[in-house]
Amino acid sequence: MEEPLRFGEMKMAAEELSAEEEKLHELLQEALDKAEKKKQKIRDFWDELILLIQMVRAYFKREYKEVPWKTIIYALAAIIYFLNPLDLIPDVFPALGFLDDATVVAFVLNAIQDDLAGFKSYLTNSISPT
Repeated sequence: MEEPLRFGEMKMAAEELSAEEEKLHELLQEALDKAEKKKQKIRDFWDELILLIQMVRAYFKREYKEVPWKTIIYALAAIIYFLNPLDLIPDVFPALGFLDDATVVAFVLNAIQDDLAGFKSYLTNSISPT
């Protein structure tokens, strides 16, 4: 599958942001807030987006390091794309505004599916009752 338009820019932004812990934390919170606010509009990929945010957060909190750096950059790039209100199809367009965001999230999910499965397993095992 070919990288979506402007995804390369988002990967570069993700690389830069990864070195700034405070900004990274703010961005992840902003992404969670926007996802919650737009839940009905992004319901087709809401769960997956939340999972990407959780994985990046766990990685940078050093709670989960079982993924390659490329996976974190891809996930972070998708999150940055989601937050960009002026992406390929601006979010202000009612029916189409999140279509490109969904495409980017789908691309990332496909690219990192094995690593994401490992993270899901980690989440399941870490919250299971003992």
